[in-house]
Amino acid sequence: MQQTLIAKGRRLYLSLLPFIVYKLNKLNYNMEQKFNFRTFQFTTPSGHQVVIREQNGEDDDILSNPVEAQTMMNLSRFISGIIVECDYTENTKLTPQQAHELPALDRYCILFNSRKFSLGDTVDFIYDWGEDNGGKQEYTQELDEFLFDYSKLPTEEEAAAKPNAIPFYPMGGQFKDITFETSTGKKLKFDLFNARAEAYLLELPMDQRTKNKELVARNLMLEVDGKWDKVTNFRMFSVSEMKEIRAEVTGNDPVFYGTTTIENPRVPGQVTEVNIVALKDFFYPGEM
Repeated sequence: MQQTLIAKGRRLYLSLLPFIVYKLNKLNYNMEQKFNFRTFQFTTPSGHQVVIREQNGEDDDILSNPVEAQTMMNLSRFISGIIVECDYTENTKLTPQQAHELPALDRYCILFNSRKFSLGDTVDFIYDWGEDNGGKQEYTQELDEFLFDYSKLPTEEEAAAKPNAIPFYPMGGQFKDITFETSTGKKLKFDLFNARAEAYLLELPMDQRTKNKELVARNLMLEVDGKWDKVTNFRMFSVSEMKEIRAEVTGNDPVFYGTTTIENPRVPGQVTEVNIVALKDFFYPGEM
């Protein structure tokens, strides 16, 4: 009798299991909708469409991971986590490794839009000028000064009004194998600067972080007898060729410094540059 009841109870449980799972999934979905799914859509400097969610408490653990911060993977994992939809991939999602390979300007654009969307339009911070120069002073930085509407090219007036803004990519959505030819006939190609390239430079000893290493980080390659060879030695290039190469690279892969100029109110004329993303208040407001 008891075994019969147990068997009936088991059959009843199994028949109800799909309904239970459905209810639990719906509950989890509703919770995510309530707490995580306020979203924001924008265009990146390469012309891609991205939809991000609002940051949540779990993101703090990702951003503050000291081990992954050494290779920039903490930011890549964060970017992968906040993107709910994009057109970088066919499945509209990004893995952390795919986020790691995004071009630097797109990554900065995502970070600045996420900061603005989740935590407000301004970054408040304190800068210490030193005891002899007035000590600590408070500043407020508008994040809009670093962002354009990347769905359209800015007018000359708009560009002039935002000299520190993240620039556009002239080549649009092409991230790798950007080819060009020098006036002497040498064919080369390179990839846009990304987190992998930045981590490569950061891992180098200070005495090796030279101008040419910035080209190595971009995977500069030279065509030799129909094959592409990675460039690690620059003796084969003349000074004029190096000038052409750098002009081609910087022209297609603009650099964003993420800095703003502040002035000491206590000492007229004293100014300095501050990296906004490096400020603790960029990700953790109030924890200065």
